[in-house]
Amino acid sequence: MQRTFVWGAVLSGAILPGGTAAAQTVPAGWKTVTDMRKVCQIAVPADWTPDTLLKSMAISPDKKANVVVHGLNAGADYARIVANAKLMFPPAKTFEESATKIWFEETPQPGKTATKWYFAIGGAQPCNAEIQFEGAAFADTAKKIVGTLGPAAK
Repeated sequence: MQRTFVWGAVLSGAILPGGTAAAQTVPAGWKTVTDMRKVCQIAVPADWTPDTLLKSMAISPDKKANVVVHGLNAGADYARIVANAKLMFPPAKTFEESATKIWFEETPQPGKTATKWYFAIGGAQPCNAEIQFEGAAFADTAKKIVGTLGPAAK
């Protein structure tokens, strides 16, 4: 699996302002991955491993799925975060969109088969993440991962 989407996720976090939501529940047996600033986290199955270059990224054992989490600037304009994300990663399908959460499937790039989801939360400490996976069988696990995005445990 290529790392091309990861740089997009890092870029989105780098240029987007940030906000916060309540800490999410980590499923039993899963582990957390924090962003580089240690302000946001996501949970992944226990057998996933951190990327060697980008510690805020975790990769599945079969290398068919990965996720990266990024903490944005505290108190940032969440509406602007969402607007910028939609420009950078045009949505093909929106699963959830509210005043504090966005989750959508990105429009596939020509010739690419992986599914990519962008998701973010607003509030005092905004966070965003991207997950990429091959095959519909992984969708249930990906949905669980989406539900774990939140501020890092203190």
